[in-house]
Amino acid sequence: MENVDLRPAAADDDEFLYDLHRRALGEVIEATWGPWDDDVQREFHRNWFVPEAVEIVLVGGRRAGMVQAAMTDAATFYVSRIEIAPEMQGSGVGTAVLRGLLDRARASGAHVVELHVLQRNRARDLYERLGFQVVGVEPPKLRMRLVL
Repeated sequence: MENVDLRPAAADDDEFLYDLHRRALGEVIEATWGPWDDDVQREFHRNWFVPEAVEIVLVGGRRAGMVQAAMTDAATFYVSRIEIAPEMQGSGVGTAVLRGLLDRARASGAHVVELHVLQRNRARDLYERLGFQVVGVEPPKLRMRLVL
């Protein structure tokens, strides 16, 4: 696998991120809430995308995903979003990104890392492989935690 790096998002990543969201999670969103509604999803994206809070996942220098994660209090590091392009899923990119985030969390003094995952999202398997455990059910999501 090529090098996996992160860089800060920029305003011109906007359309890439919307397309990534559709491609990476479209099937899960449809299985959860019904047919993809472009107007609803564009509004969600407009409200969500703040470049300063997002990092772009690069594989060999090419955009391959995104992540949004930060300390939420003195002890908790929260991964609010992680999306990997479908053609890169299963290649180790998600694992590399999450391991990097776990290192960042430790360096920040976090005692736990938390995230939410849609119940129908197969990314749950990756999170469990890395040691995350389900600590709550908040339909249609699961709250997962890893104690560092």
